[in-house]
Amino acid sequence: MSESHSEKVSSPDDTTQDHFLRSRRGRPQVRRKQRFGKSSIGRYLFYGLPIVVFVLIVSIFVVSIATVKHVEVPFQDFRDGENQQGGQIDRGAPPDLNATEKNATVESDTLDTTPRTGATFTQSTPSTVEFTLPTKPYPHIVLVTPDESGSSEASPSTTETGMPVKGSTQYVLNHQVYVREGPGKEYPIAGFGLRGMSLRVLEPGEEWSMIRTENSLEGYMLNELFGPVQPDNVVEEIGMGRYMYIDTDAANLREGPTTDSERISVAYRDEKVYQIATNGGWSRIKTEGGITAYIRNDLIRETPPVDPFVKTNRAIYVNTGVANVRELATTDSAIIGQVRLDERLTELETNGTWSKVKLRDGTIGYVYGELLTTLEPAPSGFKKASGTVYVNTGYANIRSKPNTNSSILTVLRFGTSLKKIAVGTGWTFIEYSEGKRGYISSDLIINTKPTSSGTNEPSPTTPTNDKNAARRKQVVEVARSLLGTPYIRGGATTRGVDCSGLVKYAYSAVGYNMFHGATGQAQYYGTKVSFSGRDFSPLLLGDLIFFSKGTGYHHVGIYVGNDQMIHATSRNGVHIVNLMKYSETPALVKRVLPLD
Repeated sequence: MSESHSEKVSSPDDTTQDHFLRSRRGRPQVRRKQRFGKSSIGRYLFYGLPIVVFVLIVSIFVVSIATVKHVEVPFQDFRDGENQQGGQIDRGAPPDLNATEKNATVESDTLDTTPRTGATFTQSTPSTVEFTLPTKPYPHIVLVTPDESGSSEASPSTTETGMPVKGSTQYVLNHQVYVREGPGKEYPIAGFGLRGMSLRVLEPGEEWSMIRTENSLEGYMLNELFGPVQPDNVVEEIGMGRYMYIDTDAANLREGPTTDSERISVAYRDEKVYQIATNGGWSRIKTEGGITAYIRNDLIRETPPVDPFVKTNRAIYVNTGVANVRELATTDSAIIGQVRLDERLTELETNGTWSKVKLRDGTIGYVYGELLTTLEPAPSGFKKASGTVYVNTGYANIRSKPNTNSSILTVLRFGTSLKKIAVGTGWTFIEYSEGKRGYISSDLIINTKPTSSGTNEPSPTTPTNDKNAARRKQVVEVARSLLGTPYIRGGATTRGVDCSGLVKYAYSAVGYNMFHGATGQAQYYGTKVSFSGRDFSPLLLGDLIFFSKGTGYHHVGIYVGNDQMIHATSRNGVHIVNLMKYSETPALVKRVLPLD
């Protein structure tokens, strides 16, 4: 046997010792178990039975109490997920089986939607008033303006000291009265009370009392404006009627003059309605859509909505002798300055009726719109004039300034009428279209409407048998229609043209499909027209004028009469120039449309 195996076997001495110990310990343990078994049942009966009896007695007592008195479980114990009608449990009222339908369309006729708290009072059911249309014209009847000093029709119920009784139910006596946030006219308005509306006196006072209206609006009201007797519901016809405007974000329109009446439509802020009759608290109205309904009077107003201001940031001028500058956009507002005829102002914004302006000294105020104009007055050196003048030439340039170096605003035809504003040396300041002004050379206008073709009409020697005169005119008119069109290299459309593209576009209107390019147009179209230097008398409308700097032609324009041509340049797009002052002398003139 190996040494490792002998270590796993107990020695004879160890085995004997273990047996001895087990034998000594076993006998006392057996004796103790036997003694316990003989006495345990008695001890249980002696000590446990009274305890069991006591617990039973207490349990019976608790059960008896629970069966007699209902224990109300706190509201919080019912918060079981979302299965509580959307969390809208109304304590003290039965569940609303129609909660889903009501929540889908929430409506409120109250000025203050704060939930009612504290004590409640019974609301009297208003009687339904029959509104009838007038059978004959009535004088215009104006609703009573909210007035805190109006007289009452009945004396309020008072104590011996003359104050209303606390907790009593009272009724509004006047058509429409203020409910304020404090006991005085200096306090802000919290809402309105309407004739016949019930209220509860919360805290009485000698002059003002704290009240709560039937729609849960709390505030202060003059004692003289309410009383214990509900006033008669008197209907006032509005004669032929008048227009009113919705004065809240959304207002219910009902079948009858009560909040219990069915809602038939909704009107929104600033919407116009036609008022037929009123009983002080309600009005019978007709919408622009043709719906006849009833609406509470505190939800409508007489004043029409004011158009919103829009930003302009433009120059504007005074067109009257003196105009007042006011603090606000009303004629009742304080005057903070004055401006005079032709004075330049900066208009910041306008609503169509008033203009918010900034003066040269930085003052900002409002000027009535009819006293202002966007038309620039004549410059210094011009005398004011009036009357009508007429263009007395084939075509006349209207310029931005009184000189030939200024930009051309437009080109007007022979016989066009103009409104004369002012006259200066060699130039006349005119209005050629509504709101548009410019300058024209005084030599090109006359005071009477011309009957001939004009003194400056080109080619007075033009044969009367010119069969293409109408087509030539059409070419020029088509070219003029592109005035202001931007320059695009290779372009020949209304989006953009170059010089030869303008010619190609204009002549396509009369059936000519030309090449694109000045050199090609000079080589292949029309017949040559003889002229000398800058004598353009031989030219006719529509003739092509070519310019050259050596070989070929780099530029082309169309003759429009009066020593002028229309052309397109990279700098100014399509515009008209005077050939007598043009930087280059024409090298070639071609007539595409012959005389016969």
